Amino acid sequence: MDLNGLLKDVEEILAKVDAGEKVESLSDAGVYVPSVQVDRRNVYFIYHTKDEKDHTVKTLVVYEENPTIGDFDALETLKGENSTLITAALTDHNNQALAKRFPWIKPTSRRNYKYTFGLGDRLGNASNAHLRLFKGTGIMPVLAQQSIRELTLMHRTNTDVLLSASWAVFEEGFTFGWGADGDHVKTEYEVDYAVKVGCSMITLDCTDVINNDAVTMSDEELDKAFSALDDDQKKYFNDTYLDKTFDLGNGNSVHFTKHDVEESVLTFYGAILFAADIYKKFVVPYNLDFEISMDETPYQTTNPNHFFFGNELHKRGIVPTTMAPRFYGEFQKAIDYIGDKDRFEREFVLHEAIAEYFGYKLSIHSGSDKLSVYEIIGRVAKNGWHVKTAGTNWLEALRVIAHKDPEFMVELYKYAYEHLDDVKDFYVFNAQTDGKAPKPENVTVDNVVDVLSDDDGRQVLHTMYGSLMNLKHNYHYVFRDKFWDILLKNQDLYDKYLNIHIAEHIDLLQGKYKTKEEALDALEPKTDISKEY
Repeated sequence: MDLNGLLKDVEEILAKVDAGEKVESLSDAGVYVPSVQVDRRNVYFIYHTKDEKDHTVKTLVVYEENPTIGDFDALETLKGENSTLITAALTDHNNQALAKRFPWIKPTSRRNYKYTFGLGDRLGNASNAHLRLFKGTGIMPVLAQQSIRELTLMHRTNTDVLLSASWAVFEEGFTFGWGADGDHVKTEYEVDYAVKVGCSMITLDCTDVINNDAVTMSDEELDKAFSALDDDQKKYFNDTYLDKTFDLGNGNSVHFTKHDVEESVLTFYGAILFAADIYKKFVVPYNLDFEISMDETPYQTTNPNHFFFGNELHKRGIVPTTMAPRFYGEFQKAIDYIGDKDRFEREFVLHEAIAEYFGYKLSIHSGSDKLSVYEIIGRVAKNGWHVKTAGTNWLEALRVIAHKDPEFMVELYKYAYEHLDDVKDFYVFNAQTDGKAPKPENVTVDNVVDVLSDDDGRQVLHTMYGSLMNLKHNYHYVFRDKFWDILLKNQDLYDKYLNIHIAEHIDLLQGKYKTKEEALDALEPKTDISKEY
């Protein structure tokens, strides 16, 4: 790299700062202007070049006083009398050094933000586009959000996920604040892993300690199981809840029948004790944001179930940052909400009232594409909300593939369709059972883009990301290298699709549009925009 040319870039930046000008453009197009940071006479930025494959290569450039420049691991060095210019790789070590200068490149708490939005980036190159979209929205992005399941399927680590997000934050000059979620952690080991790599929040998945069998019990079976509890336990639960009505304000209340009490105790009490233990061991000592997930279960969280969970936490002095019940209807992966929207709203109003009563916010999981209910959520959840999306970023990457190499996309879909058993233990969705997903023999280069607009086709592709990206034959990746080559050559198109997709979510949540149809009509491109890139 031309270090003398980079030194001229530094001099141009300092000249603009000395003249009181904003650094909005520079003569060298390689300098990524949003990344430029100036601290006294020290200058930092990301520089873009192209490699032989026409992929963008990003390098950190630092011009800093001699006594401190050694904090960075340099690739190249141009030493001056008082300051030295270096180029450096985007490594963990250099990220830590940069964070000493700019603490905002590290994740932070979301407790002081009313609206937060989870953006699980499975591939590691979606955060720049998301950050450009979130500037000025008043919504805090949670960029690093990967479950253990997703890390396993993609052969990634939490360190890798956090690092890619943090570098994107610096590159975009995003000083508003961002979060990192140890998503769907189920054990102390997984919580500890998330904490140690620097996650600012954990989402405690209580699936393994929720007794779903209680939901299917008859009243007689519930009575028998409840009667087996200690006498002091039975007395406490009955005295606290049986035939009690709890006023939530604004005309909302929750009433407990005998069935409600026994079902709530037998289903959730073990999860409450587990959550309280994790809170004491990890949340308090590490000052984490705490989300509790009740949603990874086969059954809806009733309003008494939710109140019971929240009240028992409250009695232990625990107020989570967010709680994720399993709402009425189906929140399946990568498609819109399935269910009666009027009933969803009636029950969501009570869930919101419970959350406000105890002082936390609701979290909506599997939030990708649930456009039909976002207007309801945004209108009702006046206390704020957290929404989680993830896998549909992968689908937008596939949209790039479908436009730029439709023949390759046909190959990907055929393999995904024919190997769904690979993920049957991880996901449950309609495309596995109803047989309506497009048949591979009917998918051609002329219509493969349409698969990404088909609910069942989307779910086939959504769940098979790990299998497609990691399939090997004779020690070589079958799809991965070609996939990355196409995507990296078309990063601008990928960014455009990402922004369109997430903007639909945000605009409905913020009330800019009242219906899914309005949002789609306003934001979906009317022509094939891939020809513009």
